Amino acid sequence: MFRKIIFIGIMFGLFFLGCSAWGQDGQEVTMPGTETGEISLWKTIADGGIIGYFILLMSLVSVAFIIEHFLSIRREKLLPGQLAAALEEQINAGQHDQAIQLCEENGSYLGEVVGAGMRQVGAMFGYYDMQNAMQEASERAVSKMHRKLEALTFIASAAPMLGLLGTVTGMIRSFNEIAITHGTVRHKELAGGISEALVTTCLGLIVAIPTMFFVSFFRNRIEGYVAEAETLVEKLMGRFRREKNG
Repeated sequence: MFRKIIFIGIMFGLFFLGCSAWGQDGQEVTMPGTETGEISLWKTIADGGIIGYFILLMSLVSVAFIIEHFLSIRREKLLPGQLAAALEEQINAGQHDQAIQLCEENGSYLGEVVGAGMRQVGAMFGYYDMQNAMQEASERAVSKMHRKLEALTFIASAAPMLGLLGTVTGMIRSFNEIAITHGTVRHKELAGGISEALVTTCLGLIVAIPTMFFVSFFRNRIEGYVAEAETLVEKLMGRFRREKNG
């Protein structure tokens, strides 16, 4: 519940930040020596040039990955309650083959870990072999989940770098105008390069900051579910340890 409150608060914060950044959308802006015109959101984004559009595309990709992670990295997918209840019943009844088959059919994180341990029932070193198999299966599954976050991590790192690239190219455009006109360039002719520099930097940060937050959010969610799974697996498989000690 606390994480959901934080998430909602950040989303509202980004919304109001966007409103304040482009609060002049549709309003007339008058500058000395220029005609009255309108500066819209899309006009501002267009000032970022090709780099700005590319950053905008990255933001759409980031949103798509975030939605996918919300659907796949959740308790019902990783630690299904029905699977835990069914496994507990089968293990207590000694139906080991049925438990292994159920884990293979389910394919969840809990299923992979418990299934790896169940395949070692009756092994030479008993529960020690089961524990090693479950640990290896858990490490593989966690590594796979962390790799899912690499795309978001790349976007969070690349977006501000692209913004910086736009800053450099925009300033180069402005200085080229000054060089061509031998210092007699008008403010209007400099505006294009300066707008590209500022807009791309802003877009890069707007994309990177929320993306970095969600990378951290999903990593913490994965670690939380892994810790929860350890307790659940110990509850399901602890009887094999007690049988060995007994």
